[in-house]
Amino acid sequence: MIDAQNRVLAKNLLSPVNVPPFLRSIVDGYAIRSNDTKAASNRHPALLEITGRTTAGHNERYKVKPGKAVAIATGAQIPKDADAVVMMEHTKLEGDKVKISQEIKRGTNVAIKGGDVKKGQVLLKKGTWLASQDVGLAASLGVNRVPVFKKPRVAVFSTGDELVEPGSKLHGTSIFESNRYMISCMVQEYGGEATDLGICKDDRNLISFKLKKALKFDMVVVSGGTSVGETDYVPNLVNSMGKPGLLVRGVAVKPGSPTGLGIVRDRSVILCPGFPVSSFAAFYTFGRPLLFKMLQTEGPPGANLVARMEKGIAMHKNMRTFVRVKVKRMGNGPGSCYIAGPISASGASQLTTLTNSNGMIIVDNKDRLEKGEKVEVIPLRNITGKLG
Repeated sequence: MIDAQNRVLAKNLLSPVNVPPFLRSIVDGYAIRSNDTKAASNRHPALLEITGRTTAGHNERYKVKPGKAVAIATGAQIPKDADAVVMMEHTKLEGDKVKISQEIKRGTNVAIKGGDVKKGQVLLKKGTWLASQDVGLAASLGVNRVPVFKKPRVAVFSTGDELVEPGSKLHGTSIFESNRYMISCMVQEYGGEATDLGICKDDRNLISFKLKKALKFDMVVVSGGTSVGETDYVPNLVNSMGKPGLLVRGVAVKPGSPTGLGIVRDRSVILCPGFPVSSFAAFYTFGRPLLFKMLQTEGPPGANLVARMEKGIAMHKNMRTFVRVKVKRMGNGPGSCYIAGPISASGASQLTTLTNSNGMIIVDNKDRLEKGEKVEVIPLRNITGKLG
């Protein structure tokens, strides 16, 4: 059951029970007949004999007769013939009697059967990204297993003669491979299950073998080898492996222009550029929504925020631009606002432009963002603190 957190609900969750399952008290006090307090006042209080005591989880079944009362704890079942509960703080004890100096209306402090949740009621809809409170709700209804969608299995590999694994030694013009790790984490963040197929050299036969292996999964993500260079074999290989093949080769996105998208044997194949920020943008643009579609969900909970640009920055006209920003809050309380300081609108190879940011702005077909302009920011990290 605990494993259901951050999974996607595969069927509507219906309540198998009423909540509460019986009439119960919502306060500590005395279960009474409301008629016994008619016209009660400080001058003429109602004086009721206490005939018993009941607490939550116990099955003492009392019957409240006229002129009588039963002491009751929060959550306990309302005794037979009682129709209200008077709070303990609104009473005084006189020996074995309770004095009530005000009229108590029928239904006061009583939670009715099914008043919170009715049996058969839809509580969570199919496609809900399950949070901790959802798991708690299911458990509170007596549900110990919930149906969730199987995580899409995503094969991830990178191509490039220059790539070496982190932890090994650099030599000559080699660089550490990072895209597989970043993309695999994004896959898992967005509900998938990533399988790392490693690094593949810029060899047509090796890449072909790796792609065939990857196509056994639900989705394939390849980093590198996606452009138009002599050793960029991936697009043509995708085309050769089945219809419809490559659907998109190059997109109007900065960074991330060499992104590609194909379908082979009903498997989505995402071609991410080798530069890391481009690779991030490519998977965010295509992989994220594809995973959500496969899972029939809108994704995990989250909210964008509105900020004002701290200064202007040039965009890429007629393109979608991923602008990395540092957001801080100015002021405190109701009058506070957010300020977005631009870090970069380019820098495809500079992963630090992402790690030094706490937010991202996606801008379509605009050549510039001006100082003071309102923008919608997608948080990448917690955004706190006051602008200095």
